[in-house]
Amino acid sequence: MAKGRIGRWLLVLAVAGLNILIIIHPSTALNAARQGLFLWFNSVLPGILPFVIGANVLAALGAVNLFGAVLSPAMKRIFGVGGRGGFALAMGLVSGYPIGAKIVCEMRGRGELGKVEAQRLLGFANNGGPLFILGAVAAGMFGSAVFGYLLLVTHYAGAVVVGLIMRLYGRNKPEETWNVQSPLILAGKSKEPTGQILGQAVKSAMETMLLVGGFIVLFSVVSALLNQAGLFSFIARFMPFVNDYETALFTGLVEMTGGLGQLSEFGVNENIGALAGFLLGFGGLSIMFQSLNFVGKTDLSAGLYMVCKLAHGAISALLTFMLYPLFVNLIEASLAQTVFAPTITRTLINSTAGFFITLATLVVICLAILGVRAVKR
Repeated sequence: MAKGRIGRWLLVLAVAGLNILIIIHPSTALNAARQGLFLWFNSVLPGILPFVIGANVLAALGAVNLFGAVLSPAMKRIFGVGGRGGFALAMGLVSGYPIGAKIVCEMRGRGELGKVEAQRLLGFANNGGPLFILGAVAAGMFGSAVFGYLLLVTHYAGAVVVGLIMRLYGRNKPEETWNVQSPLILAGKSKEPTGQILGQAVKSAMETMLLVGGFIVLFSVVSALLNQAGLFSFIARFMPFVNDYETALFTGLVEMTGGLGQLSEFGVNENIGALAGFLLGFGGLSIMFQSLNFVGKTDLSAGLYMVCKLAHGAISALLTFMLYPLFVNLIEASLAQTVFAPTITRTLINSTAGFFITLATLVVICLAILGVRAVKR
């Protein structure tokens, strides 16, 4: 009870302080809000909305059961969760923040995931999407498609490592069981008309995207005002190892995309790569609170989720720093192509969709083969 009151008073003080800063620096707040809204409308909304609608439709039609039947052997052996978790993991990988957390929490709320496996999934199924990393970050900010592929590989590798670590969670707790329906029983999951299912999916997706947009604008303003007030420079005095990147780093810790944009102004090297990998893995406070909005509606631990995202950021940063020397020549070549032959870079970026569709198809085929073999056994 006392903790709840303290938390509310802290929130009151924080909001009051934010309003005072807005009054003192109105132009800074206005520009930051415009930048956040521009980012949401031009990058986040078109990049995530189709995936959210698709995920809602698939869930309504019972695709969770299909994933449960096909992916159960692989998910159980690798991550210690049921096959239904494969649906949340797949959508979390391709759609981007915070859709992975949203799907895991909704599945937990519907009783489709046990508490232990939902907590495990939450730690590694909420990730940045390939369109954001390769398009907005790599091509739009850093101007190097190869650097984007490096960040994507280390980002997903970091998620996998966290997933393997989370196998240790709840080992001594009794597992909740659930029944997997036949993958052939798919279309009959919902008795609602197809038009109603699609309409509800679009409505729910737009509500989610408006929530995401509000958080992006809010934390863009918070980040800009804290920087204007000198807080980032003050903290940097006690952290000499961040060198000249303190503003970009602290901005990214509050709002990831803004921090990555500032970081890209320094060019590309192993240190910048490590910081970019950390920000992508952690996600920043903006994405953290977007995710916690869904976590707070369940019985899952928000604290453990935050620890997992910090670990994801640290692991991705380390992997990016270690692998950068292997990619440095390709990255420098891609940067040169961006300057002297931009059409080549555009060709590389345009080939991304086909690459991931092919890769996803191969993964699904392999997992389906594993599932068929497991059923035969």
